[in-house]
Amino acid sequence: MATKAAIKSNKKSTTTKYNANALAEKGNLKMPTTYKSMSKAVKDMPIIGALVAEFLGAFVLTAIFIETQGNPLYIAFGLIGIILFTGSVTGANPAMTVGALVTKKMTWLRAIGYIVVQLLGASVAYLILNTFLHAASSGATTAAGSTAPSLLHAAEIIKGKEWYLFFVELLGTTILALGIAYAMRTKRHKLVASFAAGFAMISALAIALTLCSPLAQQVTESSVIQTFLNPAIAFAAKGLSWNLWPLSIYVLAPVLGGIAGFVIQDFLKYANCNDCDCENCECKIK
Repeated sequence: MATKAAIKSNKKSTTTKYNANALAEKGNLKMPTTYKSMSKAVKDMPIIGALVAEFLGAFVLTAIFIETQGNPLYIAFGLIGIILFTGSVTGANPAMTVGALVTKKMTWLRAIGYIVVQLLGASVAYLILNTFLHAASSGATTAAGSTAPSLLHAAEIIKGKEWYLFFVELLGTTILALGIAYAMRTKRHKLVASFAAGFAMISALAIALTLCSPLAQQVTESSVIQTFLNPAIAFAAKGLSWNLWPLSIYVLAPVLGGIAGFVIQDFLKYANCNDCDCENCECKIK
């Protein structure tokens, strides 16, 4: 009995000594309290990181859209980079956010937060680019009869073509939403998700711009565009106003297209659920 008690006493003292050494080592590597508290606060509120990602995504996508005059290839590569490096799941697009909300892929609170920061990110991008443009051209003299340079902005809606533009936006955002919805399904594989979204962006913008090309001949300005497929960019590019057709073309049509694309993708996922890795997946094959 005495031997067993001695062994237990030795084990206890060894364990106590080991724990004390471990605590001492941890104390030497202890991070500043402020950093730890900030890190814990951010980890406890993951939505903050998502909102930052959506803000940066909208900022970058708007800047690329404006600078490249809506070039589908550059915008697609920009979207690929946004998904890869920021983790944005909606392509920084309010229409896609509404589509995800309607198909129960996110909550109301998250969707509202996404839309707010997307509009804010797009507006900040336009404001900064406009500031740089004016700063660069303020000291330069323009030739006689020439106009000062201006950023890409929304073209005036041509009378008699309102429904045409409405369906162009609807078709384009539906195609884009199909790709974004698929990217959300495969979000654990970021490379696959980003290229799916990028390919959808190329297809959607190329089709929309091709359909709008006959209308371009009726527009005199070179720095205008008829289609955006993104309410946040349309808002930043001064395409929205409190009138029926601007709101219908640049808000209602993209939102309906976003919903349609997500709903169609939900139907398609039930046909083959092997590649679906979304959280809380309800896809079941009996």
